[in-house]
Amino acid sequence: MCSSDPQGLTLAEAQREIEARFSEQIDGIEIMPVLVMRAPRYVYVLGEVRNPGRYELVAPTTVMQSIALAGGWNYGGNLHNVVIFRRGDDWRLMATHLDLRGSVYGHRPCPADEIWIDDSDVVLLPKSKVLVAENIIALVFREGIFRVVPFRAGDYYTSLRYS
Repeated sequence: MCSSDPQGLTLAEAQREIEARFSEQIDGIEIMPVLVMRAPRYVYVLGEVRNPGRYELVAPTTVMQSIALAGGWNYGGNLHNVVIFRRGDDWRLMATHLDLRGSVYGHRPCPADEIWIDDSDVVLLPKSKVLVAENIIALVFREGIFRVVPFRAGDYYTSLRYS
């Protein structure tokens, strides 16, 4: 049924597995597994948050709570399109889009978009469209064109005036 390592089993599943293995040798045995220590569980919070990184899940945690663990969202974070990346039981990567604006701004006190975080989930708070546009403009004009062709507004004006 499974290897000798109970990792990934619930306590009830581990109990049934151990009882099944020992029942072949000892008739009428009952096993009571006790969880002594749990492996650490983490959430990864990325994007427009104050302190992106890995945070330990010490209690049941929601998406908004994970953003709070990362210091809250930055101005320009797109709360309308928060993405949660999660691995399925078959290890396929799944993505879930959430709209947290209503709950963050107090418009929906019981939001349906607020979900529980699982171990190793990645919470991504992307940039808003305005912030993306600002970054593109900065890259094109500050890092792109004007780095290749140095240009100052005063150069053109003085060349016209004294020509």
